[in-house]
Amino acid sequence: MILVINEWIFHDLLGENGPAAYRETEDFVKKLFQSTDWIVMPIEQRWKRKAYQLMTSETPELRQVSQLFHSLLRDSNRCIILDPDYIPATLQDAYDWAPSEDIYLIEAYVAAGADLLVTTDETLNQAIAEHGQFACQLRDEFLPAYTLDS
Repeated sequence: MILVINEWIFHDLLGENGPAAYRETEDFVKKLFQSTDWIVMPIEQRWKRKAYQLMTSETPELRQVSQLFHSLLRDSNRCIILDPDYIPATLQDAYDWAPSEDIYLIEAYVAAGADLLVTTDETLNQAIAEHGQFACQLRDEFLPAYTLDS
């Protein structure tokens, strides 16, 4: 499965969403690392900046999960790193049904041929559900159901 994950993963791992969210996401990263699933690295600078913030965190308990996550991002057999030159050209209003700040996730989904976009953004999730062209799931539904053979 090819996954597009928005920034909730960084907020959870950096402890911004509380200890329960941290533990759930830490468990997810460990399962993802052991799986054969892929992750997509979007072009968006906000996403990359948060990934870097996670990587450079000096919190001892975060170091192991950060290293696992970043080893996935550096593995060309597990991570699709999008190149702006290879993003399919779309009409300017092709995704006007989606929140403008989230269009980069949809573009990443399309460019990578992803199977699922995982978000905490209910507005984005609802827009995708109404549009019906892409698979999207909320973080709180996805994480408990994620297994090594998802």
